[in-house]
Amino acid sequence: MSNNTVRARLSLSFKGETHELDSVIDLDGCLDASGEAPDFHRLLARAAGIDPYSYLYEVLETHEIAFSDATGVAVRSCRDGRFDWIRFEQERREEQDWQVVRAIAQRMLGARDLDADPDLRAALLAAYRVGKESGLKV
Repeated sequence: MSNNTVRARLSLSFKGETHELDSVIDLDGCLDASGEAPDFHRLLARAAGIDPYSYLYEVLETHEIAFSDATGVAVRSCRDGRFDWIRFEQERREEQDWQVVRAIAQRMLGARDLDADPDLRAALLAAYRVGKESGLKV
């Protein structure tokens, strides 16, 4: 199971039938090199077995998706039924960098609560990123 998930729900009526789509989406599995947000409508349709070339799918695309029950760093990107993919990507990268920095710092500095000192965290992350951008190996 992914560390970063979000629940997506959508309700619509088509040809007199109500369709309740509800799926937990693995956000880590949606990441690609482009950095673009996944097509959440398509993901919901696929989970519900709806053909993307059907009229039902066209109607589905016109409805807003409600997001909730996020896990991992996605929690900070899910508010009031909306999901902010750009913020999620930033938070995810921040968390990945911090995990690397924390492992190095604990090895070098010993057992400390690195999360308790925001200034130390910021300084370590800044130093790590300078090294990362310059191509230094850690």
